[in-house]
Amino acid sequence: MPDRQTTAPIPSVRTALITGSANWGLAFPEDVGMAGVRVLARDLAFDTPYGRTENWKLLEFDASLTAEGRTKHVLCMYSHGNPRDHIDHSCHRRAFSVLMQSGVRRVLSCSTIGAVNKAIQPGDMVINADIVELTQTPYSLLEGRQRFDCSGKQLVCPQCAALLAQTAKRHWPASRRIHGVELGLVAAHSYGPRLTSPAEAMAFRSMGADVINHSIAPEATLSREIGACFTPCAFVTAGFNDYMDRNRGQLLQDDVMPSLSVIASRVALETVARVPDDESCICHKLKSPQPAERYDRF
Repeated sequence: MPDRQTTAPIPSVRTALITGSANWGLAFPEDVGMAGVRVLARDLAFDTPYGRTENWKLLEFDASLTAEGRTKHVLCMYSHGNPRDHIDHSCHRRAFSVLMQSGVRRVLSCSTIGAVNKAIQPGDMVINADIVELTQTPYSLLEGRQRFDCSGKQLVCPQCAALLAQTAKRHWPASRRIHGVELGLVAAHSYGPRLTSPAEAMAFRSMGADVINHSIAPEATLSREIGACFTPCAFVTAGFNDYMDRNRGQLLQDDVMPSLSVIASRVALETVARVPDDESCICHKLKSPQPAERYDRF
């Protein structure tokens, strides 16, 4: 198949939307059919200091949808920035290099998750407040080891998370629950593509995790490194018993994703439209430059 990706200058935008397993099987956002959202450009590729990154779209939101009442442009990245033909976890650094150069201040990322808290069921939406990822992200964008501190105290933006929950309540099925950021739930990160084993699921639960996510740590950490807010839009496709049943050949529940993908995609689009581009919050202050003597004198 010929390479249809068009290398382009990086546009200046304030908001980014990362698609993931929550949107698989859809042409996003085309298949959602949301009025006032259109694709200005697709099949975009950008050059970064870490290599080429592909599968981007530039979206336009009509002024009637946005918080500011003016047309809004949003960068949309396919599936956490992954290349389509192989696994490469360093893709996150390339993707967030683009967002840093673009001037992005808000990041919303879509995914599906597994629940290791028995009270959280398949089909529930979970906006976690914290993350367990003991190795930290290996693909940093920070300029020099001693030049910045990046706080992990607040990895998920409470203001954007509240807006996401408010939006989800208008669309999410009444039979499913929305667990908001105020509950303080914790997401463990485990790189895919292999899904978590029963022993790993129990280990994460013993460390205080409520759900398991395969992309959230690099996205949250790199959002902090570029000085942006981060908000996860995720729903559960496997419950505690799905992890523990060794006699069942698969982990994920077949009927959950098809029934919720379009709904989750609409929730993500409406939230991104309504997130204020220019309003400052504490997230933007959690990357702090260090005094020059800490790296100039050695």
